[in-house]
Amino acid sequence: MGKLQLFIFSVLLLGGLASCKTQEVDPSVATTYASNIKDITDYATSKGMSGTSTSSGLYYVVTKASSSTVIPAYGQELEFTYTLSVLSRSTSNTAVVTSTKVDSAYATNPTFIPFIKGALKAGLEEGLLAMHEGDQVVLLMPSILAYGDVISSDGLVPANSPVRFDVTLNRTRTEDQQMDEYVAATGLSLTQTTTTGLRFFLTTPSATGDSVKTALDNGLTLTVKYVGKQLHAKTAVGFDSTTTSLSKSNLAGLVAGFSEGLVKLKVGDKATFLFPSSIGYSTGGLVDKSTGFYKVAPYAPLRYDVEVISAK
Repeated sequence: MGKLQLFIFSVLLLGGLASCKTQEVDPSVATTYASNIKDITDYATSKGMSGTSTSSGLYYVVTKASSSTVIPAYGQELEFTYTLSVLSRSTSNTAVVTSTKVDSAYATNPTFIPFIKGALKAGLEEGLLAMHEGDQVVLLMPSILAYGDVISSDGLVPANSPVRFDVTLNRTRTEDQQMDEYVAATGLSLTQTTTTGLRFFLTTPSATGDSVKTALDNGLTLTVKYVGKQLHAKTAVGFDSTTTSLSKSNLAGLVAGFSEGLVKLKVGDKATFLFPSSIGYSTGGLVDKSTGFYKVAPYAPLRYDVEVISAK
């Protein structure tokens, strides 16, 4: 639908949560891994932690268990707080492993992420999958599950360092929950919900305009103005805004939810479409080929504000 403006999916980059698969320690480098595990074991023992070691090397400690049975799933939006610390041997006493906090930006104000398989640090992803809403946990992980054999982009996590994440999972929300909460928060007045999941809001109806479907069937060209946004963190973030010409032959190339909403309109109508990723950009999202960043994240519900200006 035209050239979309760049929306950098930066939330995973903040705090260094994003996976760095090409920079991970090779599992065959047993010395680093064994050293990390020894550091984690000694640290946990010194802190009196009682947790579970997984086959990957993650040490998982529940510090506060909730009564919720709700667990995260890929494709949902997660809301959580965290702090990040680096584990290291004391220079004055090598028998002692200490932790140094290096990131507390989201210690109290939560971050919101679309939960995409393989997008997060491997240890953080594994830990989140084991949590319930409301759980508080400590995740101790070897470098292979964290920043690997390179220094973190902010320079605060040395190469090959084991780390500690303190995580509280506040909420996990499906796309339907995101859209329903967004509607409630914005006060939009629902006109119709279709079987595909499209929420259709006719905001300014035209009393005299011909239907878009009729105009297109008659070979006319529409002039349509729209703003595209993706839902994120209980708000909507713009990624596209333009005025364009559309004919019937163009419809097959449009986002399915946009096309479905468009043919419900009359010339002169203004409306808002809200729809799930299944009729949006699906599980792949929309990536800017020149930068590699997402314009639209995978599993993102979309909002389009649309005005049909004319049909000629």
